[in-house]
Amino acid sequence: MKIILSVDSEDKIAMSITAAEHLSEMPETELVEVVYLNGGIAAVVEKNRIKPMLENKKVQVVACGTSMQARNIQKDELADGVVYVPASLKEIIKRKQEGYMYLVL
Repeated sequence: MKIILSVDSEDKIAMSITAAEHLSEMPETELVEVVYLNGGIAAVVEKNRIKPMLENKKVQVVACGTSMQARNIQKDELADGVVYVPASLKEIIKRKQEGYMYLVL
């Protein structure tokens, strides 16, 4: 099972870290892709905050380029291990077409 988790608010970052951990612990889970966009984009520059996800081999942290641009975040500010995508909507659609389960926090 592959899951894409969308996080669009800074208030949901802590919950997303816990959710990614729980989802990754399920034996049937292959990958949890956590996409941060809108207000949630703040997470991608806070390495210490998202460290548990960055160290989890079943979790991939993704930053929305559109949201980064809107908040003047540069690619070189991303925490090591965060994957940049130009637009989260395209990423989500692509993953849904690949059979990922789509969850929104």
